[in-house]
Amino acid sequence: MRSKSSFFIFFTLFFIALFLYFKIPPVLKLSFFANFLVLWGITYYSIFLEKKFSPFLSVFVVFNLLFFIVAPIVQIDYIVKDSLEGGRFIQKFPFTEATCLRANAYLFIFNLIFFISYLKINNNLRVKPFEVSIEEVEKYKNIPVVLTALALLTIAIILINFSTILFQFQNEFYKEVEATSTSKYLIVQKFLFFIPISGVVLAYSYLKKSKTKTTNYYFVVFYLIFFIAVVFFLKNPLTEKRNALGPIYISLIFLFFKKILDTNFKTMRFVFLSMILLFPVLTILTHSRYSLSQMIAKPNVLVTNFEYLHVTDAFNSLHYDAYPNFLATIDYFDKKKVVYGEPLLGSLLFFVPRSIWHSKPETTGFKIGNYLVEKYKFNFNNLSNPYISEGYLNFGFLGILLYPVVLALFFRKMIIWLKGNDILKSIFAFYVAIYLMYFLRGDFTNGFAYLVATYLAIVFVPKAIHSILQYYVRYK
Repeated sequence: MRSKSSFFIFFTLFFIALFLYFKIPPVLKLSFFANFLVLWGITYYSIFLEKKFSPFLSVFVVFNLLFFIVAPIVQIDYIVKDSLEGGRFIQKFPFTEATCLRANAYLFIFNLIFFISYLKINNNLRVKPFEVSIEEVEKYKNIPVVLTALALLTIAIILINFSTILFQFQNEFYKEVEATSTSKYLIVQKFLFFIPISGVVLAYSYLKKSKTKTTNYYFVVFYLIFFIAVVFFLKNPLTEKRNALGPIYISLIFLFFKKILDTNFKTMRFVFLSMILLFPVLTILTHSRYSLSQMIAKPNVLVTNFEYLHVTDAFNSLHYDAYPNFLATIDYFDKKKVVYGEPLLGSLLFFVPRSIWHSKPETTGFKIGNYLVEKYKFNFNNLSNPYISEGYLNFGFLGILLYPVVLALFFRKMIIWLKGNDILKSIFAFYVAIYLMYFLRGDFTNGFAYLVATYLAIVFVPKAIHSILQYYVRYK
């Protein structure tokens, strides 16, 4: 309890300092503070009151604090140092206090409705105390055979896509994206290359519950080592976006060392310290003017680098453009013709190729990006667009009311999976919790498509292999 209280006091003092230090218009600061109070209340509930393990709520809170409190306050402070009105955000959208107040009002309503819905929807939810169990796996007498099939499938995937893997190691990540079609990238990177993760989960769970060390036991030990090696080979900083690696490796930490992240407090503390404090500080190193060898040889250059770069500079980049993109979405909705539900339909039917659906809607990230290029002369159109923007762009103010309820319902489903006895669904649910940091940032089409692909890889494929094997044995 003392550690919880200490963290919560630090958490509160951090944001008090934030509001005192940065200079933005008083009324606008008050609107940000109102939103903070809602998130502060959710944080208190998550840490001290909620009985269920729900990392989803922790990530939701930290996402909103980071992208809709900290980043915009830093960005607006930077803008108003030169001029109160007429300055521009990083993606060239003009700053006006009125638009920001309107956006903050929508955010306040969204977060309040989400929290009320979350409490109401999960009020009668009864779940067992958390335990990574493989009761479902134990009844599979042919799990080593399932792992053998997964291993053969993995080898085939590597051999067929070996040229793609070599290209990844030899080039920057973004060059691969540019050189690959969207559908191929989704299938290969987010589906096929995720399948070995299911092998890690099944093998570790089988070993954890094995009572005796039979021949199958040693086979599964080999498969566990094999699948871990393949995951490192296919998903590492040379072959994948840095932020996309987080959900994978944090989920594996949860699988192997669950006590590190098995409570709401531990998850909140980890995500808060990582995303709001650690990552911005690391930009001092990742955006350094000096090479790693120079910094090792002459550590004093780090002092110079700290003087040259400021931690807050990290928040004035497109990595933290969720708030200004929400502002741009509001502006787009006001000034352009919008077909209700059209972007959502395109997102849900992401798998339908444009060669068949010629009028398929573009993603909201591209839609808002093209709008900024057209109207505000921005030079880049592939932007993120947060979850709340999706609701507003699809259904206007009604979307601000509906989308938080849908999100609360989704959280309930994931909590059930997380606490259930199906280890594959449990790990996938935890992956979803960490992935929320990127899913909520958007856009929805890419976030949803990647999530479906990951589900198919981690949950569907091994279950399909098992079903096929059972069918074969039954009707042999």
